[in-house]
Amino acid sequence: MTRMRSAAAAVLAACLMILSGCMPANEAEAPLIDIECTPTPVPTPRLTPEPTPEPSPTPDAASPGVLGETALLPPDLDPAKPMVALTYDDGPSRKTERILDCLEANGARATFFVVGTQLERFPEITKRASDLGCEIGNHTYDHANLTKISGDEIKQQLGSVNELVLNATGKKVTLVRNPYGAGIKDEHVKKYMEYPMIMWSIDTLDWSTRDTDETLKAIRKDVQDGSIILMHDLYDATAAATEIIVPELIAEGYQLVTVTELFAAKGIPLEAAHYYRNAHPKD
Repeated sequence: MTRMRSAAAAVLAACLMILSGCMPANEAEAPLIDIECTPTPVPTPRLTPEPTPEPSPTPDAASPGVLGETALLPPDLDPAKPMVALTYDDGPSRKTERILDCLEANGARATFFVVGTQLERFPEITKRASDLGCEIGNHTYDHANLTKISGDEIKQQLGSVNELVLNATGKKVTLVRNPYGAGIKDEHVKKYMEYPMIMWSIDTLDWSTRDTDETLKAIRKDVQDGSIILMHDLYDATAAATEIIVPELIAEGYQLVTVTELFAAKGIPLEAAHYYRNAHPKD
């Protein structure tokens, strides 16, 4: 009797396993202790692919940071020949038009460091200068001494002129000339200076003398390959000196170029927050 009960219990257990799906019908004779069902598959986790790193941008020679050796040279410039950069501050003004007439007639270029208040009055003159291939630099909005104002004011002085130049010419500013030459070594100023600061190697003092002959004398005395010459396009005497010195320098073999062209031809990089007085060749 006991054996019959044990056999009946075994058959009943096997039937229950078949009905539950834990084992096929033809495996009813398998050991009763093996009643483990097939486990529910665990979904494979989705792996988010690593983002593909973007390539580093190529430095733009026309953007703030490093200029000079990376800038493109115009086809009419010969790096092997001597060159100088004529620069004019505080304009534009009606006198600038006379200077531009002279530059255009002689196939020469210059750099104009403009003041915002003047540019607001004569945007068309600055556009003409840019269209002739001249370079437009930043001389602050109202000729502010950068050492005497806050960082936010420095940014406002420079940023407002940048916007005015862009609106007038469609081109971005890449150079700054600090009014009075102030702050080129000042750490406070340099902290907010995103552009190279361009000084000069020949100061004609035309703003003081307002004398054509004195302006010419200052240039003739010290001019050499790589010179940066400072004048102001606010005076008739300066315009008259320009009309004399431009063809004279060309006859002496000098190329009259922009500041950026000058440094590019000499292979000298222009770096933000650094100042430069000339691009004289190294001995």
